[in-house]
Amino acid sequence: MRNYFYTIPPVSRSSGFTLIELIAVLAILGILASMSIPRFIDLDSSATKQALVSSVTELNGRESLTWSNVKLSTTGWVEDEGVFAKMDTGLGPDYKWSPKAKIDGGKVHYKDIMVKLDRNPSTANSPAKWEITKMSSD
Repeated sequence: MRNYFYTIPPVSRSSGFTLIELIAVLAILGILASMSIPRFIDLDSSATKQALVSSVTELNGRESLTWSNVKLSTTGWVEDEGVFAKMDTGLGPDYKWSPKAKIDGGKVHYKDIMVKLDRNPSTANSPAKWEITKMSSD
């Protein structure tokens, strides 16, 4: 006669992690975090600086388009003041001019970085050019 009863194996007591294993994992995670946090801080600063460099590229693109539109208009290029007056210097809500963009340049703030910009005037043969002359933290 066969035995149709199934016996359940005993429950082992070795399930879960020991306290030493948990402490070792937490120590490793702490070391990794302490090494990566300075890199994230540097990455944020680098990204902020690159955003300001990109904003100057944007200003130069706008300057070229505005200058081209003035050149193609019925009056054509007359003076740099007329080109600058038609140009949009707004870079977005996160950028602040202090006090405002001027025909010869200005200061732009983004997060905790400030750049001083110079604007070389436009001529009948070329658009104005914006350049960074100084970059510093506020």
